Amino acid sequence: METAQTPPNETPEQADIRINKDVAAFSYVWIMSVIIYFSRKDSSFIRYHSKQGIILFLLSIPVSLIPGIGSYLMFIVVAGMLLGFLNAANGQMRDVPLVGPLSRGEMSLSDVLHILMNWLKKVVASTKKPQAKPETGSVTVVSTPPPAVDTKTPNPIP
Repeated sequence: METAQTPPNETPEQADIRINKDVAAFSYVWIMSVIIYFSRKDSSFIRYHSKQGIILFLLSIPVSLIPGIGSYLMFIVVAGMLLGFLNAANGQMRDVPLVGPLSRGEMSLSDVLHILMNWLKKVVASTKKPQAKPETGSVTVVSTPPPAVDTKTPNPIP
């Protein structure tokens, strides 16, 4: 059996990432984020990713209860979990968008909701068709329906 050798000139932070990146990636698997956060307090890399995993786990609970649009929102939460999983598995300390600052306390939930609402307003505004406004001083032409046509056939037998 081979033993892993420490690369020369490796800093303690690099060693932490090398040793714990698999566990940090696993912390994005729903409830495991909470378990890993409390069981592996010695690794700053694990704590960084498990905090984001906890936020995503907590978001998934109410999102899954929303009828209709909840499945679409859950897709976004799962995409965040996948992004965080890949970052941790690759040994990177990258934020999941909006979740990273929220997990560090740099943003509040109301800040995130405000950002999401502004984004949603822009999306809705871009999908609406602009309505043509009549020009002032122009004549509006009103069309009348065509006259009714008698479609009854005359009775051939008197």
